[in-house]
This record gives sequence, structure tokens and C-alpha cells, in this order.
Amino acid sequence: MQAWLARVMRSRFFVLGALALAVVLLVGLTLNALIIFGGWTPTFGRPQSQLIISGPGVSSNATIQVSALGAIAAPGDYTLPEGSRIHDLVKAAGGLLPDADMTRIDLAGKLVDGQMVYFPRVGEQVPISLGGKININLASADDLENELGLSTAIAERIVAYRAAHGPFTAISQLLLVPISRTTYDRIKDLITV
Repeated sequence: MQAWLARVMRSRFFVLGALALAVVLLVGLTLNALIIFGGWTPTFGRPQSQLIISGPGVSSNATIQVSALGAIAAPGDYTLPEGSRIHDLVKAAGGLLPDADMTRIDLAGKLVDGQMVYFPRVGEQVPISLGGKININLASADDLENELGLSTAIAERIVAYRAAHGPFTAISQLLLVPISRTTYDRIKDLITV
């Protein structure tokens, strides 16, 4: 065994081999130290992630588009940061007009992309197309017919019932007029008392 080792050590390739082995070990130890102490993170062998994590303390550039209509200083479309609330839209649009009905405006409501917010005036009936509801205690037969698509006969029956029995206290009282359950189900989310 000693003869074999003595022959290898006398070989002309022993010095080159020992030097190459020492270089490989030195490079390996250096890379290992860099990885352990956070100086380098190897990226080979791992897929590159495109995930961006956002949360508290991390800013996000996400925005939403919302529209402001009605009793607002500058009606129009606005770009706001994601997570904005109605009071942020009011501020961006220059504030509410003096005749805005504050009792029907939820300033703390959250906004979503593509939302249209209508700011009603005091005493104004907000059109259904703008998210409003028809007050069946105030609407005329023509209003009920035009806004809700009711027949003339049903609209007149509602007004006559209201005149005979006083204001409605619940929308379900429309079934006493009488109107069909199908008609009631179609309009119940579009009306208020």
C-alpha cells in the first residue's frame, strides 16, 4: 500500500491534481459561506417567481376608476387608489354641493372599480338607472308606470290604495293592493317607502 502511495506522490500529475482539488475545495467553501450568511442566493434550479406580495407597509400602485354624478362640485370619472372610500371620491371631485342630501350618502362606503356613485339632492328622487329606488309613497301613477314598467291599471291601483289607506309602511303591503307575486318580486328591489 505504501508503495502505491509513494508512486502517486512521485508522479508528475500529483502536484497539478492536488492544486486543482485545493481550488475546487476553496471555491466550494466560499460559496457555502456566502449562501449561509446571506451574501448570495443561488437561482439556478428554481423557477423564477413573478409573484408580488403586497400588504401592510407595502405600497401598491393598483387603482380603480369610478364616476361621480349628482350633487357634487365636479361630476366626472376619477382614478383613485384601490381601497378608496366614498369620502375620497368626494374630496377628489371638489366636495358636495350645499343641497346634497347627506342622509342618503354613506361616506364610509367602499368603492370598487367601475362603480358609479350618484349623490342625491335633498328631496330628489334618484332614477332607477342610477341606483335609486322609487318611493311608492311619493310616486305618481305615471312615475310608477314609467320607472317600474307597471301597467297603467296597476299603477293607478297603487296610488288609489295609498290614498284610501294612508302611506305604505312596508313594501310588502303592495301585495294588499293587490298586485301579483310575480310583479312584486320583479319590482321589490327597485322600490322603497
